This record gives sequence, structure tokens and C-alpha cells, in this order.
Amino acid sequence: MNAPTEDDLSRLRTIAEEGRSAPLLGGWHLILWGGAMTLALLINWAVVERILPWPGYSLAISWFGIVLVAWAASITIGRLQAAKSYAHSVGNRVERAAWMTAGAFLLTFSLALFVRASVAGEPDAWSLFQVMTPATFGAYAIALQVSAVASHSATGKPFVVIAMVFSAATAFLIGEPAQYLVAALGMALVSIPPALGHLAAARRAG
Repeated sequence: MNAPTEDDLSRLRTIAEEGRSAPLLGGWHLILWGGAMTLALLINWAVVERILPWPGYSLAISWFGIVLVAWAASITIGRLQAAKSYAHSVGNRVERAAWMTAGAFLLTFSLALFVRASVAGEPDAWSLFQVMTPATFGAYAIALQVSAVASHSATGKPFVVIAMVFSAATAFLIGEPAQYLVAALGMALVSIPPALGHLAAARRAG
């Protein structure tokens, strides 16, 4: 087998550098999941505060249903983004896998809680869905950390810390209606600013 020439090595270095500098496409995913989670949280708050006169199992429907729709939409967005020239860079493949796994975890977790509450058959059993909030922030922290490493950018690291802080805060507030409002605020903080950064970088790259 022939040894690689200097031109071959130069091309490989160029490809590697292009992969490192390719913008990440996770902006729309962040907006999607941030909006979906915020909607679910506000619905939960309205139900708990009796603003919406819905039964307890509506907590499950809001989480399970919205997560399912968001996960399907995330897959669709990924397919639409596949046409981008840099969509298959290492960074984008890693980030895409991280968010798809986070979505699959939240879907599986919410389904397990739904089955458990249904089997229990008691109205209070639907309050199990209050653990979805800290779990969601935990999944966000992991996916945001992967995105920050994949993009070789330190600007995403503060949002990882913010997500972990809100995971702890919402765990502390389990059983309190305020949990949902605090979580909605946290979801906006860990979704919108990093999403706008991703979208701006992708727009510059064309």
C-alpha cells in the first residue's frame, strides 16, 4: 500500500479543520424542546392551581403527549437539516445523537410514570409527574455539555451549570405549585440564548 503523500495529509487536515469549525445545527432543536417543555410546565401549573379544571391525569397527558410530539418533530428537523453541507460534521453528528438520546430518555421516563400512575389507579399517583421537571433539566445539562464540547466553545458551559441549578431547585420544590413556574423560567434560560447563538452561527455559515 502506498504511503500517503503530503497533499493527502494536507487534505485530511483541511477536512478535519472544517469539521471542527462547522457550526452546530442544534438551534431549532433547542427552541423546539424549550417551547415544548415550557408549554407542558405551564399546563401543569394551571392544572395544579385549578386555573384549568382538568383531572390529575392531564399532568401525564401534557408531559407524555408533548414530549412525543417534540421527539417526532426533532426527527423531522434533523432530516430537513441533512441537506446542509456541514450537517454531517463530527460535531453535528455528536450533538444530534445527544439530543435524540435526551428526547428518547424523556419519552421513556414519562411513559414509565404514565404506566405506574395508571396501575396505581389513585388520583394522587399522577403527582409522580412532578419528578419529570428535575429529570428534564438533568437531560438538558448533559446534552448542552455535549454541544459545548462538540462546538469547541466555552460560551455554552454556563448554560450547563444553569440547567443543573434548576434541576436541583425544581427537585427541592417537588409538591409545590411554584415548581412549574420556576421550571418554565429555567427552561427559557437554558434554551433561548444558546439556541440564538447556534442559529446565528449557522446563518453566517450559510
